[in-house]
Amino acid sequence: MTYSKSSNSYFKQLPRLDYPSLANDRQSAYDFQIVKNFFKRGVIRDDIFNEITNFEKYIVEGDERPDQVAYKIYGDSALDWVVLTSNNIIHVRDEWPMSQGDFLNYINGKYTSAELSNIHHYETLSLRDSKGNLIHPAGINVEENFSVTFLDNGAYRTESKKKSLTFLENETALNDKKREINILKPSALDQFFENFNEIMKYKPSRQFVSEDLKKTENPRIISP
Repeated sequence: MTYSKSSNSYFKQLPRLDYPSLANDRQSAYDFQIVKNFFKRGVIRDDIFNEITNFEKYIVEGDERPDQVAYKIYGDSALDWVVLTSNNIIHVRDEWPMSQGDFLNYINGKYTSAELSNIHHYETLSLRDSKGNLIHPAGINVEENFSVTFLDNGAYRTESKKKSLTFLENETALNDKKREINILKPSALDQFFENFNEIMKYKPSRQFVSEDLKKTENPRIISP
């Protein structure tokens, strides 16, 4: 399958439901209307996701949105959903890095100025012995009184290599961590769309009408 810009919108990929009408002017409780099935969700097949050559690392810059990343990588902002699906992102508000403005609003609404400068926790710094052997990596959460004793060149040595992070630094680090995403390479898009289209097809069932349409149950037993 070769994708085209006219059909790249996520909503155009969704199958349909023949759903009981909620319209005020419906004629009876048995009126139906065809709607998109927003509950149907596609995921990347394991063999595609596990093939590392299909993906590359990407750092979201500044206030970049998913549609802007999609345009930069694929030349099509409508493929923002491919960017999100590649990272199993469902709730963009919580799982995509906040813009600078949103971040400031978030921390100012959550903390006072004094709280932002308070220490949130301590983390280790990278520590090696005199021969370059790693004693502990950076980034491990530890207590304020943390220290480690190890044998170095025949003598015991005690070190306390750590740093403190304020509430502001911690929130910044959490937001920045969301900037590290996986990008599906353009060369893998055809395979991705084939997989996605298969997932979106309905399987034969009592409600089955076609591969992209099924009829839902009508819970109404009397006319309104």
